[in-house]
Amino acid sequence: MARATAVWRRRLDDTFEFLNLVQKSSTQQEICRHLLCYAKRLVATNLLAGPIPPPRALKREQVSHVLLDAWPEEWSERYFSNGYLYRDPTIRLVNRGSSPFHWSEIDEMCRLCPHGQRIMDEATEFGLCEGFTIPFVTLEGRAAGFSVAGEKLGLDSHDRLALQFVAACAFGCAAILADGKRNSKPTHLSPRQSDVLRWASEGLTVDEIADRLNISRNTADTHLRLVRERLGVTSTIHAVAEAFRQGLIA
Repeated sequence: MARATAVWRRRLDDTFEFLNLVQKSSTQQEICRHLLCYAKRLVATNLLAGPIPPPRALKREQVSHVLLDAWPEEWSERYFSNGYLYRDPTIRLVNRGSSPFHWSEIDEMCRLCPHGQRIMDEATEFGLCEGFTIPFVTLEGRAAGFSVAGEKLGLDSHDRLALQFVAACAFGCAAILADGKRNSKPTHLSPRQSDVLRWASEGLTVDEIADRLNISRNTADTHLRLVRERLGVTSTIHAVAEAFRQGLIA
């Protein structure tokens, strides 16, 4: 009993230390980095969080709702380009206001249609084999979700409770930072950076962008990297969403 209490106390201290780091974070990307360090103990390698977009939202608007993004970029591109959001069983459960769930529990909680099963199967191609999703309701009454995933998660009942606490805090901090970003002056991009980003928003690859602009692949890749840095994001798809949100591309 004493040993179990000591383990729980140490876990609680670690959690509060982590939350202190999250609250001191100045960017959403910094929060993601801290979250990924915390998630390593659960053998989770990826995370994604944000409010659920309204029905029939287009790809750019869907992506602009992402607050915390450490998801495989190629999977995000496929997911949002193919309109998987509204057929994803995890999103259905988030919209329903379900209690937090492991992805292995989805079949018990809702009827898994062929489309939903295909989405879950495709996610495994990107290392998202097991996951845990925490539904939220924001102060505005909007459904929101927070998911961690990896090849194989190690979650006991104490981990699930701790992660819910951590997720709520991180989500709130990320939302505050996002609001501050929306209220700040738009980021300035050079004409070439704007060109590269505009073609990226049309779904062109780095090679195709280089071809279209008659520049080297390395130059196109460098411009995209600088765009991501200036917008404070880690992926090109998120850069497109942030540029859309700031009005840098239409």
